[in-house]
Amino acid sequence: MEKLERILVEHKIRVTSIRLMVLKHIMAQNRAFTLADMEASLETVERSTLFRTLTLFLLHGILHEVDNGCGSKLYCLCAGNEQGVFLNHVHFTCYRCGRTYCIKDIDAMPALTPKGFAVEEVSCVMKGICPDCQ
Repeated sequence: MEKLERILVEHKIRVTSIRLMVLKHIMAQNRAFTLADMEASLETVERSTLFRTLTLFLLHGILHEVDNGCGSKLYCLCAGNEQGVFLNHVHFTCYRCGRTYCIKDIDAMPALTPKGFAVEEVSCVMKGICPDCQ
């Protein structure tokens, strides 16, 4: 079984050609993206199909939403450790180009967990200038 097919099966999602195409495109992204970004890149796929596919991936833990404070819904590939456990990583939004990047090598959870609280999710967005815009 191919890697993309295995990801869908492991997340209990039925494998279809559209889902494989969308997942392949998502895996090639190095930053968070919008539905409009996907539409522009995958012109042969209808908007409603893309939206349903992204929503399915969101519900099954392949994607998560990122709120960078700009009002657009952004999607980001879920990062996991060797056991497949989701890591609450940091996102970085560039003031100049507007791109939002996933900084997957920084786990936001340990530094932000207040004593006595049971944190289930962390949303951390840094803002500044990305390396491409410096």
